[in-house]
Order: sequence, then structure tokens, then C-alpha cells
Amino acid sequence: MRKPTSIIRKISIQMTMIVVALLAALILSNVYSLRVVYNNAVANSRQALAYHVNNIQNGLNNSTKDLLEVFDAHIDSLHNYDAMNEEQKYFALIELRRSMAAKLSMNGATDALFSAIPSEGMLLATSNSRIYSREGLNLSDYLKTREFARKEEQSGAEWQSFELNGQAYLIKYLNSSGIIFGAIIKASTLIASMQESANDQNIFYLTDTTGSILASTSPVDFEAAADGKHNPNYLYISESIPEFGEIANVVERSNVFFGLESMQWLIMAIGVTALTALIFIFSSFSRNLFKPILQLVRGAKEVETGNWDYQFPERPESLEFDRLFNSFNSMIREVKSLKIISYEEKLERNKAELKMLQMQLKPHFFLNAISTISSLTYYNKNEEIRQMIGYLSNHLRYMFKGGLTQVSLQEEMQHVHNYIRMQELRYPDRIFYLSDISPELISHPVPQYLIHTFVENTFKHALSYKEMLSIFIKADRVVRHEQPYVRITIEDDGEGFPEEVIRESREWMTAGHDRGEQVGIMNVMRTLKLMYKQDDLLQLSNMEPSGARVVIFIPTTDHTLTPTS
Repeated sequence: MRKPTSIIRKISIQMTMIVVALLAALILSNVYSLRVVYNNAVANSRQALAYHVNNIQNGLNNSTKDLLEVFDAHIDSLHNYDAMNEEQKYFALIELRRSMAAKLSMNGATDALFSAIPSEGMLLATSNSRIYSREGLNLSDYLKTREFARKEEQSGAEWQSFELNGQAYLIKYLNSSGIIFGAIIKASTLIASMQESANDQNIFYLTDTTGSILASTSPVDFEAAADGKHNPNYLYISESIPEFGEIANVVERSNVFFGLESMQWLIMAIGVTALTALIFIFSSFSRNLFKPILQLVRGAKEVETGNWDYQFPERPESLEFDRLFNSFNSMIREVKSLKIISYEEKLERNKAELKMLQMQLKPHFFLNAISTISSLTYYNKNEEIRQMIGYLSNHLRYMFKGGLTQVSLQEEMQHVHNYIRMQELRYPDRIFYLSDISPELISHPVPQYLIHTFVENTFKHALSYKEMLSIFIKADRVVRHEQPYVRITIEDDGEGFPEEVIRESREWMTAGHDRGEQVGIMNVMRTLKLMYKQDDLLQLSNMEPSGARVVIFIPTTDHTLTPTS
């Protein structure tokens, strides 16, 4: 049977869903717009990077070509350099300088060409106008002290980077039997073509294979460019340059999404307007619909508690609810005039309710038991399968005892023991169970499934896959309120009851409020109240440092007991 829901809740949910759907549509539309802008910005940036990478690689290839041509033209003569006289050396170097100068004049990508014979102390370097005289002297001093590895000893990128006086350079050289030919390009030369498309919010920079920045289009934002990869305020796009490292484009996100702020404010305005309208509509509904409905509910509760003379404090404004109120009053008067309840009818209802509650208390774990048996078959655990079937058979036999509302404490404990054995087969070496039942109490009658309900609840909520579960059950005699009772205590070492469950159980015992949650616990309370006419026979609490404690009091006629504290 489908559980009814509140009309007020339905209307509130539907109206909220409409507003939420509207806001969601606006937000999704805005998110989609942001995503389109973002993707376009990334695509444009990648196109620009691909263009710049192509230009850089063309410049590097031209430099490499010039270097090889100079090498091929002069390597033979320099191999005989040590055998030349001074005049021959002079003219050989003059010819080499002319050749390098000619290459520099034709190729604007290369900043310097050099040749060196370290063993002879010879270094000849030629540079273009981008290398100032002081800078050229510093480069010559650097080349004189640099060690040049042979080709087979070289590793890493084709072009290597180095820094001199705060300026980054790329160098490529050939080493033939100690004769060095090389080309040098300033990193700022490679990035110069990007200056036109760059600004403070759109930065390009070059890095070597180690990630060190060689050059940037915006020295002021050099640090921001370096952090662009990890800074959420920047959009970071990069492309690899196999010859020496990487080129990256860092764009401020505020610059990418510029102009969308007005859209954000529009969405906020629409949201505020929708919420204001929702508040106004709710106010109107509350006055004309919700308030009369709540008055009807309050009147029904008053009648339910036995106040058959209840009158509505005020009349509704709407005609429909006014007629409904009149009909409600007429119905109450008719019910009051026909209300004749006999003792036998009340007794029969109590018995029927006890039977219903007893059926609700019976567990629904048979599918789990069958699944456990099925799992055991895969491991050929025949003995465990036989035990599980035996325990399940005993459980069913106990469940289908006909016409009983009470059983002996011994029967209930045997059933609990049988249930725990079934759980031990499901969770081996995870359960520690101990009971302490006074021998004189084993034949004392208790409601069927009284103890089992809380043991089953322990396995549902306290069993952990990492720790062992301990369960302790004790039954003894006590005196409370000057009356004899059998006290049954059930304890475990799990996480304990939520405070909400303990509070609701107290509210139900004192006021009879049942919110429909914790059905097993509430049914035990109801059963105890119907059978023994007392509403304080069940106590739920938590132990320190952890664990739940359930204490049940069963009235008895045996007065040979010791008073409880």
C-alpha cells in the first residue's frame, strides 16, 4: 500500500522544482556559454602557438643549414690548422669570418656563428647587430671556457640553453676531432615575433627541457607566467618544440571571459526575482491553503485524542474550505453520536493489533541466508551448508509457531542463539557472543521476538567489516517502583544509537508520537504497552566509550527480588 504524502509538501516541492528548473536552465546556459568561450580561447591560442612554433622551427632549421654549410666549407682547412704558418692561418681565418658573416647577413634567425680549436687557443666568432659589443665579448669569454662534447657524447635536445648575465641563449655546435663549429641564437630573438600579439594579459614564453623560462613577452609578469600552469587565475596552453623545449601561452581568465559579467548579474537578478515571487506565492498559499489544511489536521488530532467537542478557532477566507469545515463538524457530530465501543470489541482489536505487530517483528533476511548458502556451494563447504540449512530450518520453525504471543525466555534465547550462529557462518571470526541468564528465569514468559528484534538491529547497524562485534545478553530479577520485574539487558560494542533515535523513543513513550521510523523498536514499545499496560518498559542508551544498551522490564508476580538502583 502506497504511503500518503502531505499535500502541502507536494505543492511546496512542485513550486520549488519549477524555480529550481528555471535557475538550472539559466545556470546551464551560462555554463555552456562559458565553456564555448573557453574552448574558443584555447583553440585560438593553439593556432597562434602552432604558427609561432612553425616560425621558430624554420629559423632553427635555417641556422642549422648555415652551420652545416660553414662546417663543410672549412672543416678540411682547419684540420691542417696546426701545420699552417702564420700567414696561412691568417688568410684561413679571414676566409672563415667572411663566410660566417655572409651567412649571418642572409639568415636573420641566427645571432652568432663561431669556430674554435681549443687545443690551439683559437676562437673566431661573428655576430649580427642584435649582439652588442659588450655582449659579444662576454660570449667570447664564455665560449673560451666552455667544454664542447663530441657528438656521440651529447645528450638531450638538439639545441642547448645557457644563461649569461641574465640573458638566455640557445647553442648548437659540431665537434669534429676537437674542431668546433657552432651557432648561437638569443631566446629573445625567437620570441620577438610574438610581441605584437602579446600584452599584459596575454603572455608568451619559452622554456627549455628542464622547464626553466628562457624568454617572455612580458618581463613585468615573468613570475605570473612561470606560475600560470598552476594558477587558477590563468589559462595555460603549451606546445612542444622538440629542438629545445616548449612554448607556452598564458592568458588571464578575466580577459578570456571579459564581457560575461553582465550575464552573471542578469542571472543573479532573475534568481532573486524568482525567489521573491516564490516567497510571495508561498505567503498567499499559506494564508489561503496551508493554514486551513493545518487547522483541519489539528482538528483531526484533537478528535483522535478524544476531544469530540473541538471547535475551529477561526473560519477560513475561502468558500471551499468554509464548506469543508462545516462538513467536518457535521461528520464529528455524527461519529460522536454513533461512538459505542464494547469491552469485547476493544479486546479483539488489541489481539488483532498484537498479531499484526508480531508479524511486523519477524525478520526479512531469508534472501541473505539463501545467498550465503549459494556462496558456500562455490567453495564446497558442505558442513557449513548443512549447518546453515539447519539453522534456517529452526528459524522458520520458530517463526511459524501458531497462535502464540508469548514464549518462554529459554525458547526466545534458543532462537537468538540459532540466529547468531547463522550470522557467524556469514561473518566468520567476527562475532563474540555471551549470555548470562538466571536459571530460575528460563521458563518466564516474554513476547515472541522481543530479544531477537534488538539482536537483529545490532547486526544491521553495529557490524563493521573491519572490527569484531561483541554482543552480551543478561536476564535477572529487579524491583522498580516497588514492583517486581524481570530485567533483560542487551549490549553491543558498536557505534551506539543515534541521539535522534533515543530522543524519538522517549517522545513516543511519553506522548505516543510515532513518526514511522525505527519500526522494530517502535513495535516492541507498542507490544509492551499493549501487553503490560505500561509505557516505560523499554530504555535505550549508549555506553562509554562506544556501544548500545537496551534494557527491557517484564512485569512479574514474584516478589522475592532485590530492589534495583
